[in-house]
Amino acid sequence: MPLTNAEWRKLKKDAPKVPDITCPAIDDVIKRLDKMIETNKVLTEYQHGVLCRRLEKLRTANELLRDSGVYWYNISKDHLKK
Repeated sequence: MPLTNAEWRKLKKDAPKVPDITCPAIDDVIKRLDKMIETNKVLTEYQHGVLCRRLEKLRTANELLRDSGVYWYNISKDHLKK
């Protein structure tokens, strides 16, 4: 049986938030690392901190995507059982 509009809105409202697109952050980390290699620079403490913060944001985004996927998978599975 299809979900009503009200049921759908409730499920969507309760769903974990999906993060912004992460590809630009990944590209930025790669660009910074490539630049260090090209210039034979050693990673400074500041640069290390910048890259670690960027990667931690990516970790958080991945966790949000995983949570969202699990949420919608379980909703779908429960609905199909009915």
